[in-house]
Amino acid sequence: PADGKMNKVKWLLTWPLIFVLFCTIPNCSKPRWERFFMLTFVLSTLWIALFSYFMVWMVTVIGYTLGIPDVIMGITFLAAGTSVPDCMASLIVARQG
Repeated sequence: PADGKMNKVKWLLTWPLIFVLFCTIPNCSKPRWERFFMLTFVLSTLWIALFSYFMVWMVTVIGYTLGIPDVIMGITFLAAGTSVPDCMASLIVARQG
């Protein structure tokens, strides 16, 4: 029961982002958009760049607010933030055998 509530909260929090990505990136796996695969690639790359910029900016602001040097913030939070998705993907693949 609690898991269902958490999934609803997660969906509610991520819905605006998913909606914006859905509206701005063509789904080239559908026959209608097959010819736009390069546009999908470029727009996806731009979104990743934008997310990366905001991640670095927010880590810098948080580090400044807490009095932590940028070097320490970069080594710990940004390195962990880029490694966690790889770790999760590896765990999923390992569980699937």
